Amino acid sequence: MKAFTGAKIFTGEKWIKDGALITEDGKILRVLTRKRIPKNAEIINLQDRYITPGLIDAHSHIGMVEQGAGKDYADLNESTNPVTPDIRAIDAFYPDDPAIEEARRSGITTVYITPGSSNPIAGLGAILKLKRGKLKDMVVKERAGLKLSFGENPKATYGNNGKKPITRMAIAAMIREAFYKAKTYCNKRRGKERDFGQEALCLALRRNIPVRAHAHRKDDILTALRIGEEFGLDVIIEHCTEGHLAKEEIKEYKNFKGCVSGPLLYFPWKVELKNLDFRNPAILSQNGIKVAIMSDHPFTPAKFLVLYAALAYKSGMEETEALKSITINPAELIGIHKKTGSLEPGKDADFVIWSHHPFDLNSRPLEVYIEGEKIA
Repeated sequence: MKAFTGAKIFTGEKWIKDGALITEDGKILRVLTRKRIPKNAEIINLQDRYITPGLIDAHSHIGMVEQGAGKDYADLNESTNPVTPDIRAIDAFYPDDPAIEEARRSGITTVYITPGSSNPIAGLGAILKLKRGKLKDMVVKERAGLKLSFGENPKATYGNNGKKPITRMAIAAMIREAFYKAKTYCNKRRGKERDFGQEALCLALRRNIPVRAHAHRKDDILTALRIGEEFGLDVIIEHCTEGHLAKEEIKEYKNFKGCVSGPLLYFPWKVELKNLDFRNPAILSQNGIKVAIMSDHPFTPAKFLVLYAALAYKSGMEETEALKSITINPAELIGIHKKTGSLEPGKDADFVIWSHHPFDLNSRPLEVYIEGEKIA
């Protein structure tokens, strides 16, 4: 049993001054004041330090686009077919990507990796903890969300070659058609032959996993939610760049779960990014919408995830909400909040010890733990 004492502790909901985080066998026993530390605990004094849950990057391509390896080693988009629900991000993950070690040292303990946005239906994302050792020990969930993509990326990928989809209408139509056909497959009694693409769509139709809808513009956000409502899908909006322009409308959709906002520190290089605004996470959260902040690594580096949340705080997001956007909120959106994302009894001991407040530019992670094991 270990007691990390004297620090200011962010539990995932609130700050505790001069607290003690008690861990044992890779789990959190409790968060206490220093006056109630168990007598048999090994005490680690962290006077004037800060502790937070391990950071969670809810939208990343880390390990799929290897740092320093060049575009020929990027396994992000299967741009040969606009509908590829059968592909899995985990099959493109390279666990020795140097960016992973940088992410660990920056305080990131969990990532959601996803295929890219070239295809209207792009495939299955996975959840991994950035443990050391074997890949099989890193995997939390291999099929954790189904990537859909709306807007300019699918249009450019296929339309520039004179292939469908050329318009937003065709993107929506292809997604609808795929889900409609999958409904028949889902209701069939399985024979010997399997269709992995149809099975992936069934996971979403049965609400075993959410759809993760790449949508920047207001019209694309609303189309994604409208299709989600038609088929009874749980929908998370990825990027949600113009979410602040649709804040009232998106709350009306029954199965809307929240937004994964970002990348924020980004030049608006295409028309659908023209309303990119660091105030977006603040506006969404102030309107009762659950927000996680992404890195979208490698498009902005994962190692600066805490900086993106700090800049959202600087732009009007309430401090606690900004911290939640990289801890408990992404845990809830990707469905692992019962295991991690906050410092609660029984959860995995995933946490970071900081030199200063995480949003202080002088701050750096001193130690990073996953399931009680120091990994950085």
